[in-house]
Amino acid sequence: MADRLTVDILQSLSPFNSDGTDIVTKASRDLLLDCIRSETRLRDVFFPNFEAPEAAKLVDFGSFPISTLATLYIAEAIAKLQDPYNFHHTINKDRVEDKLDEIYQSLQWKKLGFQVYSLVYPDVVKDAKTNVTLRDFMDSGGSKWADHLVKRMQEPSWTKSMQRKIVKGKCSEDIYNRDMNAVFVKLHLLDPQSVIAAYHFLLNQRALPVVNLELATRNYLGGPLDWTLVQKDVTRAEHKPSSPVYISKLSLNSEVDVHHGIEVDEFIVTECRNLGLWSGSRPDNYKAMKSQERCRLM
Repeated sequence: MADRLTVDILQSLSPFNSDGTDIVTKASRDLLLDCIRSETRLRDVFFPNFEAPEAAKLVDFGSFPISTLATLYIAEAIAKLQDPYNFHHTINKDRVEDKLDEIYQSLQWKKLGFQVYSLVYPDVVKDAKTNVTLRDFMDSGGSKWADHLVKRMQEPSWTKSMQRKIVKGKCSEDIYNRDMNAVFVKLHLLDPQSVIAAYHFLLNQRALPVVNLELATRNYLGGPLDWTLVQKDVTRAEHKPSSPVYISKLSLNSEVDVHHGIEVDEFIVTECRNLGLWSGSRPDNYKAMKSQERCRLM
């Protein structure tokens, strides 16, 4: 592996696709969603067959209100799904959105984003030809490779190359700032002490645009999580029928009480209610069915 590691490959490693999509941000959001699915109260009701990946166990939430976010996220899905049992009427949608906005706009959201982004970056970003990842450089003397990368940036040819891209319109100031901050993240993962050296060097390059150090201030997770990603899970839980366990096999003409989404209803009047999200309404999830009709349903 060591003979495949070069400064050229290290320099080329980028979290951005050709269309500008940050693949590490996407992977970070996917991991956060896995953490939400792993929340015990949610998993039992909405994700009973979900098994959390090992990476989810490495996320340190600290003071971040992950349980609150998880409940709000599912409540948003319930409120926006037009289900036949009117579960969506049991959630105060405006209050859900207000509380979600508080989290998405918070400093804690940014701090969590930086941690998760740093966690997945080393294994997600890789060279297309050799499959070499940043993890390979980190495991082969990260500080050494950070020093090599900073020295490469300090070469006159590197500055001239960046100048040509900017002059020819291939790199706007915004893209330049984005890419330099991507370098700062890379350096931070290799050797945190190397970031300031690279930043000060760039500040002194009058031929290049001014760069802003956004290492700890950028929103790495992006905007609101997409509730439609759990739409099928919530729908399945809402439609799940429940009825008395002991029903005489001989009473095929008798009626039995069938409730749909009992566990969802309990989730709403406990977890959601505790956050002030319950509207006070109850779902229309009850139906009296003939035993044989229930057999066909099940």
